[in-house]
Amino acid sequence: MGITDTQSYGLVIRDIFYDALVAREPYFASFKTRKNKMLQVQHELLPYLGVYIIDETMLPDGDANAGCIRFSHTLRIGFSVMIASNDPVAAEQSIDAAYWRIMNRLWTDQYIMNLLDTYNPTDGSENPDNVRIESLTRGLRRHVFGATGFNNETPVAELQYDVSCFYRTEWFPDIKDDLLEIDVSTGIKIGETQEEMDQRQQVRANYVFTSDGTKRESQHDRRIDQDRAERRARGLAAQAATAGASRQDQRGAPQGDRPRRPPR
Repeated sequence: MGITDTQSYGLVIRDIFYDALVAREPYFASFKTRKNKMLQVQHELLPYLGVYIIDETMLPDGDANAGCIRFSHTLRIGFSVMIASNDPVAAEQSIDAAYWRIMNRLWTDQYIMNLLDTYNPTDGSENPDNVRIESLTRGLRRHVFGATGFNNETPVAELQYDVSCFYRTEWFPDIKDDLLEIDVSTGIKIGETQEEMDQRQQVRANYVFTSDGTKRESQHDRRIDQDRAERRARGLAAQAATAGASRQDQRGAPQGDRPRRPPR
């Protein structure tokens, strides 16, 4: 059982980016990090890195009314980097450096963005359940300057960068009412009464299938086999009776009627 049995691919992709930046990127080693915006960011937490799910759009993959349900997903992941600085130029350079570090760490990773196998033999990391991202369709960056509180005591610069990740899913039907039995009746015409149908030879077959999809011998098949065995037994008995009667006739025939051997 993998994580995608209980969690969505979108959450897994968010965690892939978060782990790559937090656990395997030294640049953000001193940053306070979070995965959502539930708690307010206070100035004591700066410098700060957040990796969030913003939204996710799902459109049909192919014809919407053909086949099983298939989606083309566009998942927007947001990156927020906040720092405190009294120098506007240095603050902007810092958040720009953080933006450039995110770009170079994630989008050049040959395993995170691999469409076949995401396992990294160097450090043993991989995308959980080999979740793959097909492409990045859009990106947007903003620089926001202000403060974490209303009193504007701590000058803050924030990088807001969101990227749209594209992937697909297929949702095959979960068929639980398997075909286990077929009952076939022949010799029936629509509109006939039961009396009329009884005048015609009726054939009924019942096919029972096992859970592994193989056909099991039905009651109809067993009746046919029994009937064949009975006919064979009657035929053998008749042959035996005929052979016994023939031998009895030969033993009871007069001596003069027996064929004589030709003289030598």
